[in-house]
Amino acid sequence: MEHDGTTTGTGPDLRLREGAVSWREIDDEVVVLDLERSEYLSVNASGAVLWSLLAAGTTRDALVDALVDRFDLDRGRGEADVDAFLASARERDLLEG
Repeated sequence: MEHDGTTTGTGPDLRLREGAVSWREIDDEVVVLDLERSEYLSVNASGAVLWSLLAAGTTRDALVDALVDRFDLDRGRGEADVDAFLASARERDLLEG
C-alpha cells in the first residue's frame, strides 16, 4: 500500500507533516522518501508500527502503548524508544507543529 504522507486535521495529536514524505509499507518495514531532502529512509518493524500511527494522527501515549503491546516491552523502554523516534522525526522536520 502506498501512502503520500498527507494528513488532515488540527489539534494536539502527533502527525506526519503534510507533503514531507512519500512512503510505502513492505512486509514489516516502511521505506520513506523525504521529499525535501530527496533521501530514502528505512524504518524497522517497531518504527513501522509508530509510522503508521503517525500517518493517521496519534498521541505519544498511544505510540508507547502500541510498542509495549506489540513487542512486549516494559513501559520505560517503550517510552524511551518512542521519544527517540519522535526526536529523530522532529530533527528531520517530518512532524507537524
